[in-house]
Amino acid sequence: MPVVKKADNNISYGGGAIVSSDIKSHANDPFFVKKAEEAKIAVSKLVLPETKKK
Repeated sequence: MPVVKKADNNISYGGGAIVSSDIKSHANDPFFVKKAEEAKIAVSKLVLPETKKK
C-alpha cells in the first residue's frame, strides 16, 4: 500500500509558532484599524521624563 503524504502549506518553527499562507490579513479590519488609531493617540500623549546629563 503506497503512503500518500498530504502537501502542507504551514511552516512550523521550534517555538510552536505556525506560519501559514492561508491566514487572512487583518490590515483593513475596522476593529483593528480603530485599535491602532487609539494606540497611536495613547502613545502620542505619553511624556517621557527628561534624562539627566552627568
